[in-house]
Amino acid sequence: MKITQILFVFSNMAYAYQGGPVPPPPSGPPPVGLPIDGAVVFVFVLALVYGAIKHLGFIKSKSKR
Repeated sequence: MKITQILFVFSNMAYAYQGGPVPPPPSGPPPVGLPIDGAVVFVFVLALVYGAIKHLGFIKSKSKR
């Protein structure tokens, strides 16, 4: 049990002290109003309308006769 604790501490120390380039800071959020936003909203609304029409029974499925 003690060997695993010692190995854990040494592995954390080795990770902390290893040198190397520092990663760049994260970039900011994307700008508002990307061109894909309109298409996503359009497809979502189209799917909702299709689902509502199908639920109300205006579009008959092929399995019903």
